[in-house]
Amino acid sequence: MKAVCRVAKVKGAGSIGGKSDHNYRQGHVPNADAERKHLNHEYVLNYENLGKAIQARLDQAGLDHVRKDAVKGMEFILTASPEAFKRDQAGQFTGDYRESDWVKANLEFMKQSYGSNLVAFTLHQDEKTPHIHAIVVPITPDNRLCAKELFTPKTLRQLQTDYAAAMKPFGLERGIEGSRAQHVDMKHIYGLQQTQRQEIQKELIPIQQESQPLQVSKPDMLDLLNLERWRQQQEAQINAEYNRRLAEVQNAAKYAQNAAVANVLAKEQGNVLQKRLDTAESLKQANFEKAQQTGQQLTKANQNIEKIAVLVDENRLNPQWSQQTAERVRERVLPQLEKDIVQGVKNIKTSDFSEANKQLRQSLEKQGYQFKQTPDGKTSTIIEPKSEVQLNIATAKFEGKSLRELVNERLEEVQKQELKQSQRRGRGMGL
Repeated sequence: MKAVCRVAKVKGAGSIGGKSDHNYRQGHVPNADAERKHLNHEYVLNYENLGKAIQARLDQAGLDHVRKDAVKGMEFILTASPEAFKRDQAGQFTGDYRESDWVKANLEFMKQSYGSNLVAFTLHQDEKTPHIHAIVVPITPDNRLCAKELFTPKTLRQLQTDYAAAMKPFGLERGIEGSRAQHVDMKHIYGLQQTQRQEIQKELIPIQQESQPLQVSKPDMLDLLNLERWRQQQEAQINAEYNRRLAEVQNAAKYAQNAAVANVLAKEQGNVLQKRLDTAESLKQANFEKAQQTGQQLTKANQNIEKIAVLVDENRLNPQWSQQTAERVRERVLPQLEKDIVQGVKNIKTSDFSEANKQLRQSLEKQGYQFKQTPDGKTSTIIEPKSEVQLNIATAKFEGKSLRELVNERLEEVQKQELKQSQRRGRGMGL
């Protein structure tokens, strides 16, 4: 789950007025639920609207002459991945975040970062996902209005890192640095939603309108001469009309369903439908679930490979991170590998060196380990196949000793045991 922090410029009276109308619901917001409006809350604004709040901060800094095209504000939208919030079956989040630690942490972060330049901090809970609109006036420490200086590519990247760190206690993390993913403006989303809503309503007309009863024409004089043919004609017309209406209803329902599943906020419903489909298909094919799981694993593996390839190609894969991950894997695998080798040596039952090496190898192969040989046929490396961790047998130490030393000690122990057994047998024959 990602911590989401988006920043956009606010320029001119029209833009400021529009933000004020949206943030304080003084204008129409297509995606807002009027019945949840009371859950919205403002934490900082001390004026009637954003325009007055921004002007008050400019006056406080002694900035009397500001260019008309100057960036007077920067709007922050602070939220998280949709799945970070609990939701009901309709996709609407549940609960009230007005007094939550999440909102308090966001407010503290903005105050610490921008101080008196923060003039508004508004929580919205009347849309599908809780989010915060914060307005910052870009005034420099030496009292200059200069968004270009305060919000550079470098400072914006650092902002994302710092914000993610502040949101870490809530299980949120930073997005990929340097990602090419682009944010879609909410005006565009509202437009798409309105267009889609109109298209769906148009397609649902066959369902919503009251259907007219199917008409049957009266037989004329010629029809009376062959009533059976007239009856068949009427049945064919009725069936054709019924099928036409049924097709309209089915198409409308299918269109609406596809639109709902395509909507990102209907993700949960889509998952439920997919599970039902999977269950139905499993009745037809005994191995469906296993085949699907294998396919998903393969798809996930291919996606991971592609991601790594892109990261490497774009020089965004951190070598230090990769090295640290590899070291953690080795730290997990090597102790067990060394333990299995030592136990394998203890299980040797012969004093013959060649046979002892054979027994040790067979013991480790039964546990899944693999071996790599040198060109002259000698075993040089043992491999743990799941992690591909390799251990050089010639240089590795086991309990402070080389593998050859361990094997030789074991051979001596077996020789002593064999000698004792031989002596006991000799005494028995003497008796």
